[in-house]
Amino acid sequence: MSTPLRAFLINIGVRFYNETLNQKFWSEDRKFDPDIREKLLSITDDFIDNLDLQGVEIYDITLTGSNSNYNYNEYSDLDVHVLIDFKDINEDEKLVKKALDGPRFVWNLRHNVNLRGHDVEMYMQDKDEPHVASGLYSLKDDKWITEPSYDPPSIDINDVFKKARAIETDIQILKEKISTAKGPDARELHEKANRLKEKISKMRKRGLAREGEFSIENLAFKVLRNTQAIGDLIDIIAASYDSIYTENFKTFFEYYQGDPIMNPKMRNGKDPNRVGLTKKHLNTLPKKHNHKCPHVSNLVNGSAHQIKLMGQPLLNTLAEYDVDYKPGVTNGLGNSGVEVEMFEDNEGTPCGMLRKK
Repeated sequence: MSTPLRAFLINIGVRFYNETLNQKFWSEDRKFDPDIREKLLSITDDFIDNLDLQGVEIYDITLTGSNSNYNYNEYSDLDVHVLIDFKDINEDEKLVKKALDGPRFVWNLRHNVNLRGHDVEMYMQDKDEPHVASGLYSLKDDKWITEPSYDPPSIDINDVFKKARAIETDIQILKEKISTAKGPDARELHEKANRLKEKISKMRKRGLAREGEFSIENLAFKVLRNTQAIGDLIDIIAASYDSIYTENFKTFFEYYQGDPIMNPKMRNGKDPNRVGLTKKHLNTLPKKHNHKCPHVSNLVNGSAHQIKLMGQPLLNTLAEYDVDYKPGVTNGLGNSGVEVEMFEDNEGTPCGMLRKK
């Protein structure tokens, strides 16, 4: 078991439910800290300006999730939701949601705001979207919309531990194998990693449908997410895809370097690849184009025509070329000769297909 998972599970009992609201933000009589409220409202103003929502009415700004309830832990975010009427932008509400999700995701990636040890996560929400939460607070009006009640659930810690550990072990096995996998082996790992990601998603959905947020399955998912195991799995999916098509090019002399007949250097002591004043031709090796992003460099210099990136590797690549993540949009990556088609998979994970122009 990895060190992050072990550390997270040491005090797992108190992390899932607490006797008070998070005292970093709430007083004993459940009043929200005014300084934190002002900071969150200021952050929200900047977030809205970044989305360029001129003329769109803001119906409410709410705090929801674990930090507005008793089930917070040291990894819990401050989840801030901005409520608007999606129809003020376009009648196609699904299109609006997708259009807003891209810049929202990039904002949260680029702005690592942390208040008293907890990250701030921004969301856009339609005002008519049903939001099931046992704790919901209006930052705009400074009052509870739904005040949580203290009702400790019955949690079998050992079952949560067992389920999370089993999945984390599968991820670690894939992680160890990916560094050396190429071609068919990489394709097999890619398929296994995708199946495991789908399995985790289905596991969580079953748990939420059956027992809600305190189901064994959902709590195990939170453990995996908070210990970066889910992030590792997404990185494995992206890395294995790259390895399917990446080629390790060898020159003629490298291939036959140990053969005294085929390697002329071993026959006469002269190095045909030596570069110096007496070298007449410097074009024995193909020209390599160096790019600041390794994925772009692999695509430009290799034989593959496209590379698929997911999650953090994609967002890091876009940031290198100052490109915003926008599902449904294709953008060029600087002057690299590569373009990226951006989209989401069925789980909402940001994806991008890099192609040579």
